[in-house]
Amino acid sequence: MTHRQHGRSLRPTTLNELEGHVPHTFIEGAFAASEAFRQANIRHVLVGGLAVGVNGYPRSTKDIDFLVDENAFEFHGPLVTHRPGLPISYAGIGIDWISLEPQERKALDRFLVIPDINEVPIIPVEPLVAMKLVAGRHKDQADIVELVKSGTDVESCIDFIECNFASVLPLFNRLVKAAHSEG
Repeated sequence: MTHRQHGRSLRPTTLNELEGHVPHTFIEGAFAASEAFRQANIRHVLVGGLAVGVNGYPRSTKDIDFLVDENAFEFHGPLVTHRPGLPISYAGIGIDWISLEPQERKALDRFLVIPDINEVPIIPVEPLVAMKLVAGRHKDQADIVELVKSGTDVESCIDFIECNFASVLPLFNRLVKAAHSEG
């Protein structure tokens, strides 16, 4: 397993390197779902717990989360459904599809891609942190604290947040302070 030194901790740098931190089925599921999205020509990127792991804080998760383009869904007036034939689970693990909110589109759309075969695109830490700040859940805030403690580049996160989600910057600053106090 290849790791790079970053801050105080050794951290995974690819999805495959989460082996041992999460069950192998989650890694297989991420690859299978990404391949299904790729074959259906749906731009996507891995977010959520697995992306947190690759970005510096490996932890367990209950599902596999992808940010997906609008063409992953079918619109029937006010009713929105998943496109048929695309995965919603893998070996009993839920695959969650997250769509971009209009206010997120400008900042996050560029991270949605159609990858090469056998690749899973993973969101970089800066937009991942921003997404977690906007979500505002305790679990997401705890992830941010742990990412900062693992050596995440706080200044690059601040730059991304200031440019795209300035309203959550005070929260980020509080979480950075908390991470440093926990050291």
